[in-house]
Order: sequence, then C-alpha cells, then structure tokens
Amino acid sequence: MTKSIVSFGILVLCFFVIGCGYGSVRVPTGAMQPTIPIDSFVVWDKSAYLGENPVSRFDLVLHTVPLNALREKRGITENEHYIFRVIGLGGEEIEVKKGIVFVNKVQLEHPFEINPSNDNFGPIRIPDNEFFLLGDNRSESEDSRYWKPATIGKDRIIGKVVKIF
Repeated sequence: MTKSIVSFGILVLCFFVIGCGYGSVRVPTGAMQPTIPIDSFVVWDKSAYLGENPVSRFDLVLHTVPLNALREKRGITENEHYIFRVIGLGGEEIEVKKGIVFVNKVQLEHPFEINPSNDNFGPIRIPDNEFFLLGDNRSESEDSRYWKPATIGKDRIIGKVVKIF
C-alpha cells in the first residue's frame, strides 16, 4: 500500500513539475470492469505510441471517437475521452458470435478477465492502420461494436494506460 502511495506521489509530482508525458484521469463508468473498477484513476503515457511504437493487441488505450447523432444528443463532444482494450488490428477480420470474439476466424483467448455478453457483430475487415476496441465489461460497454465506423485510427489514440489506482 505504501509503495503505491509513494509511486502515485512521484507520478503526480512528475505531471505538475516536469511534465514527463503522463496524465491521469478518473474512470466514471463500468465499461472496463473488472479490470478498471468504477471511480478508479488511471495513469496513461502519451508518448507510448510516438513514432514507430506499435499499438498492440490487448493494450488499454485512452482515445476519442468520432461524433455521431446519438453522442451529440447526449451532449458528448468529439474531445470526450474513453478507455477500451485493443482487440483487433489493421488487416484482420473480427467477428463476435454469441459474445465470443474471433480474429481471422480463430477464437480469441483473453489473458484477462471479462464480463461476457451474448451479442453478435460482424464480420468486418479492419482497415490498415486502424483498431477495433472492446470494453472488458462487454454487456455494459458502448465500444467498437456500436460505432460507425467500427474502428479508429492511431490518430485518435491519446495514450496507453500504464497504471490503475
């Protein structure tokens, strides 16, 4: 516990004094449960994907999504930040059958816990240099399955989540 407090204090000092490329944000929803509990804070590294550093499957990313009529009606702006997990990469085919994710027709094995759903999606081919994102709490997450288009480019990824408090 004490080590976490000291680590958090150092990160906060870093944010405000020397601006070392990190940020923090409170997570107000349950879309990423159980990985990120409601009202947790996450620290994200905005330099994680600079240059040629690749976005990888299962990374937790802070990002924006394009506006649509529903988001505008809710008062959400294009600058609203979300955190989801990268599931699909450019060039891959994604399909969800009864809540089970398939990448290129092979069932995806998750090395983390999820709250499953029973929905169907796709199949779709992810455009090159784009990503398909899902929340870990699949039944409570308004993620790529609901977006038009269903993917985002690297330009919408703000940073990689590196710590959860």
